[in-house]
Amino acid sequence: MGLGDIAGASRPSGRLLLASLLLWLLLAVALPLCALTLNVVRFAGFPLGFWIAAQGAIIGLVALVAVYAWRAGGTSAREGFGPALVFAGECVGAVVLLGFTGYIAAMGYDGLALPLGMVAGIALLAILVAPRFVLYPVQSISGFFALRYGSTLARRLAFLIAFAGTGLLLAADIRAGSLAFQSLADLALPQAILILTLAITAVWLLSALLPPKKIDGLGFLAICAGLLATLIAIALVTGGSALPHLSLGAALKSHADLNQKLIINRLSNVESLTPMTSPFLLLSMKNFAGLLLAVALGIVAAPHLLGRHMSQSAVAPGAAVKRTAAALFAVAIIIASLPPLAVYSRIGFEQAMSKGIEIADIPQSLAEASALGWVKVCDRNSDATADLTAACQKASGQRGFVRLQDLAFTTDGFVVAAPKLSGLDPWLAYPLLLGAVLASILAGNALVSGIVVADSEVRLTRDGDRRSGVDFRSATVGGFLIVAGALVALYAAIGTGLLAAEGFAVLAAGLFPALVLGLHWRHMNKAGAIAAMTVGIAITGIYLLGVNLWPVEFFNLTGQLSDAQPEAAKRFADLQAALAAATTPEAQAAAHAALARQVTAIANWGGLKPAAITLVSVPAGFVAGLLFSLLFRTRRAAAPAKA
Repeated sequence: MGLGDIAGASRPSGRLLLASLLLWLLLAVALPLCALTLNVVRFAGFPLGFWIAAQGAIIGLVALVAVYAWRAGGTSAREGFGPALVFAGECVGAVVLLGFTGYIAAMGYDGLALPLGMVAGIALLAILVAPRFVLYPVQSISGFFALRYGSTLARRLAFLIAFAGTGLLLAADIRAGSLAFQSLADLALPQAILILTLAITAVWLLSALLPPKKIDGLGFLAICAGLLATLIAIALVTGGSALPHLSLGAALKSHADLNQKLIINRLSNVESLTPMTSPFLLLSMKNFAGLLLAVALGIVAAPHLLGRHMSQSAVAPGAAVKRTAAALFAVAIIIASLPPLAVYSRIGFEQAMSKGIEIADIPQSLAEASALGWVKVCDRNSDATADLTAACQKASGQRGFVRLQDLAFTTDGFVVAAPKLSGLDPWLAYPLLLGAVLASILAGNALVSGIVVADSEVRLTRDGDRRSGVDFRSATVGGFLIVAGALVALYAAIGTGLLAAEGFAVLAAGLFPALVLGLHWRHMNKAGAIAAMTVGIAITGIYLLGVNLWPVEFFNLTGQLSDAQPEAAKRFADLQAALAAATTPEAQAAAHAALARQVTAIANWGGLKPAAITLVSVPAGFVAGLLFSLLFRTRRAAAPAKA
């Protein structure tokens, strides 16, 4: 019996698949990129382009997948909403609640690329992968590569890519959850990271060693309830509605009015404001598309989602698409709540700023946020208000009041700091913070468990005897992943939203082409899979490491691909010469700092953000997979699943 003969499986027709993919491209990519034009029209108080990216495309994608699941067919035992809520809970980590929200608050419209990418990714997973991946009798993505391509090298390469991408996702999840725990317990960040890492480890070991107890997605319900409770509280305190999703248009108008008030009262300059609905001010269109696709395609190839929710060991063949559709609906509720949370958080904070905060009377809440590393006040971090006052008195153009340009928030820190600074009762912020900690533990356990199964599946089933639990090697792999994730979380210099996007970019570039071609093209073989993975991960790895860790060397080697203007390149050369000529430690430190600031802006290929390299690496992976499969084509190519 072939894969396509499995009874009760979903069998979408080619016409349905093609039409769904075209609609997906329209909703997820084309319309959000048309925001400059669409914003001329207003819809329910929104500029239309902003509404589409914040709410409209999400509604459209949920509807698209619901229709697709109905038309694709498939029969299975009714499993209820419990497994779908578990699926949703393992998609929504703390990085979504805090990292994505902070990115929206900092970037405005441009920050919507990350949350919209998550919804688009789950929708694409339902359309492109769910009906076929579940036909293979495997428990993990490593098992799929071993069975589909019959190659140890392909399986091991897929595992290494999955490990690297999952490590970045785990680091982003741990760091975001630690910020929430830091706010709850008033701890230093290293201590919060240690405690949360131990909690994730304990949950993973208990779930691996003890029979799991079904709680039918109660964790996700608690996360969702916590987010909505804090969102509604912030909306009401700032003069908004108890239905913040429906009143977002009015909130955007209120935010714009506050911006004007801050400018008129000389409490902010224009550069420090965040126009929430104006697109492509901080990200170019290609970077917006690149970040969106990095998250979306990475979700499709995420090992913990494929193994724990798309495999035959987890779901009946006829229920995979339906479970994904239900999970998408649940995740969409969370994602649609992030723009209102970002906007109302900014309103609350800016309302407090508009009243005037005297430099001589800086509130203790601002000093506490500064001491925890969430915000620099006049370029200082201190828990002593006297230190902050002294620093602000030296700032140029000072008129006796703290200005918006005097505060430099981290993207993640803003979400946890804003309720404190706006005067919100701490108890009203606790539901969101507790939900973020819980989300971090649930997602962290899923990420580690997915890698452990991917490591153990083929080794433990070579003799046809499936074993439960984990062996020593797999436990060691899981422990190493947790330690690596905690270290990256501690030392990462970028926000958790972008850190997660880079993890998704690794998965997208390394696994997405080989996975999709293996599922949908019968001539795809091990040579094509290895080539696709190698080319995709090589481009992405070189770019991420070069831009993030060795930008000076990266620019020296590939500067001709940068979008740097001639004067910027000349200044870089001058700063390098100044560093070489420096003789004292103080001069060397100053020259190195100036060089680092300069190279950060120009170390790139065509202006692409690190995660946006997906625009290059994924097409290159597809081309390599197709070419090498045709060059090394054999008569024993795997038979495709019947539609």
